[in-house]
Amino acid sequence: MPLASKIELGVLLFPLWLALACMCPAQDKPDRPASPLGGPDSALLSTGRKSYEAHCAMCHGLDARGGEHAPGIANSRDVQEKSDEALFGIIRGGIPAAGMPSFPTLPEDEIEAMVKYLRSLSGTASAENVKGDPLRGEKLFFGKAQCSDCHMMAGKGGFIGPDLSDFAVSRSLNEIRAAILRPNEKLQPTQGVTNVETIDGQKLSGLVRNEDNFSVQLQGIDGQYHLLMKSQIAKVESTGHSLMPADYGTRLSSAELDDLVSFIARYGRQVEAPPTSSGNHPRRRGR
Repeated sequence: MPLASKIELGVLLFPLWLALACMCPAQDKPDRPASPLGGPDSALLSTGRKSYEAHCAMCHGLDARGGEHAPGIANSRDVQEKSDEALFGIIRGGIPAAGMPSFPTLPEDEIEAMVKYLRSLSGTASAENVKGDPLRGEKLFFGKAQCSDCHMMAGKGGFIGPDLSDFAVSRSLNEIRAAILRPNEKLQPTQGVTNVETIDGQKLSGLVRNEDNFSVQLQGIDGQYHLLMKSQIAKVESTGHSLMPADYGTRLSSAELDDLVSFIARYGRQVEAPPTSSGNHPRRRGR
């Protein structure tokens, strides 16, 4: 059929199509949830993660647990207590007094996806009864179990691993125990040990805290930061393993594990922390 005839036929049929369309009942569209946390949505989480890494990771760290320029937000009590709307406003408007920039041009759905991603990092708190003795658990944390070599609790301990002061706020007892016994089970790519060898033969191992097209920021096992230009790197190997030992199931007895979980859990859930073995209360970070 010639093109002119096709056009004329389309013009003649358009009113009929329009009439039929108007006669069809409109399908109800689901209301947009007030909160971006309406349910599991891997695509939305992926969008939020990419947006976070593009705009926030340089300061807060790729794993959202803190960097050189800003504190951790993955398990921050302040972040958890804020509403989704409040977090949306902070991302949109920034915090000028704290040096956090605003992002007024980011699309709303991208900010909502970022809020959803941040919420996903926090997990869900549990109200299960805690077994074990927190005082004995404290001695294990700072002694035999050597948790404090990497982790901080109430301002005391190492800082190569996440600060555990608020760890229990967003995790159940089973999750705390699993994190101790199976540290590699749910390991995020940014939490695994990375080995780096430079073109001049220097070898470093640690955690990648930040990365862009030109450089990698590696926090060494000794806690020090190393800024490496990619042009100077000869080899990078992601081990897929955590810095944390995976043999606590044999190093500690079942009772000792209960005590250690008890110390971490009770400290994170109580307004006032359990007394330390010295009789004092460990200093809590302000809300």
